[in-house]
Amino acid sequence: MTRERDERYPTDAFGLPEGLLAAVAGWLLLVGVFAFTSSATPMPPAERWAALTVFTLLAAGATLPGCATLYDGLGRVVRRDVRAELPLLALVPALYIAYAFVVRELTLTGFASACFFAAVPALAFWRSGHERQPTIFDALGLSYLAVSLWLGLLPTLMLPQQGGLVGFFQLASVPLLLLLFAARGWPGVGYTWHLSLRELRDAALAGLTALAVLLLVGLATGRFGMAARAPTAGGLILAAVSSYFFTALPIELLLRGGIQRGLERALAPTMGNTSAWVALALAAGGWAALGMLRGGWFGALFGLSIGVAAGWTFLRTGKVTAAAVAHALVALALDTLTNL
Repeated sequence: MTRERDERYPTDAFGLPEGLLAAVAGWLLLVGVFAFTSSATPMPPAERWAALTVFTLLAAGATLPGCATLYDGLGRVVRRDVRAELPLLALVPALYIAYAFVVRELTLTGFASACFFAAVPALAFWRSGHERQPTIFDALGLSYLAVSLWLGLLPTLMLPQQGGLVGFFQLASVPLLLLLFAARGWPGVGYTWHLSLRELRDAALAGLTALAVLLLVGLATGRFGMAARAPTAGGLILAAVSSYFFTALPIELLLRGGIQRGLERALAPTMGNTSAWVALALAAGGWAALGMLRGGWFGALFGLSIGVAAGWTFLRTGKVTAAAVAHALVALALDTLTNL
């Protein structure tokens, strides 16, 4: 029994579960970047400590599941007894209420939004029960999150409130989705920090290809020009962390781990091997449509380019964390190299 467990969850050179050190290092990196960046923002001590506490808890929920041993253990616990899932779900609205109260932005609408944000997708996934294949309720739950996050239907509570480093709901969507996928027993998400050089190469190749298309079109049409000043090394590191963890990872976990993977599994019985490519096209098209609503034709091109690049990376590697590398590369380059 011990031997089988060790083979399923390999250990690193220190005898720790594979990916645990990377998960802890990522957590500390995120908290350190947040503390450093927000230190220059003037705010009362109570608001500063509230922001740091909320961010630390959400960052832990976003990084520690990257260790397969921890994430699979969470899945076994919440699938065995729904009472173990409910307190974890309640953390999202509880953290929102506590922080919004401290920064004096708590409203009845915000309270209701925070409750619905966690409850609606949870009820949709729960309604699917133990069905092995994705159901219409899974699709409704994921669609609700996508529309809420990207069409501005949620309160714009930022962490820190005055600095606007990262939106509360954008960051909270990562641990929420991971919890829902674990409770549902959703396979094939590939949320791991164990990425090989080949997987990183594929992600970089896809991201650079999408970036080249966007730069050529954007410069040719006068959509944007090159930045007048090169970023500093410190600014580039902070921007890279922000692009990956705060922009790309929440989007890719929902689009790739949820929508694209769910479509692939739902279409597989009728379409066979082509289901993966059809799912990629549908997920990329949906992201392009949302981009058009927010940014016109260039927003659609932006969404389609990233959707294809990240979708191909996910198809190639099976890891949503690798797909987020391709997405973050495009977002980082456009933010630092151009005047949008």
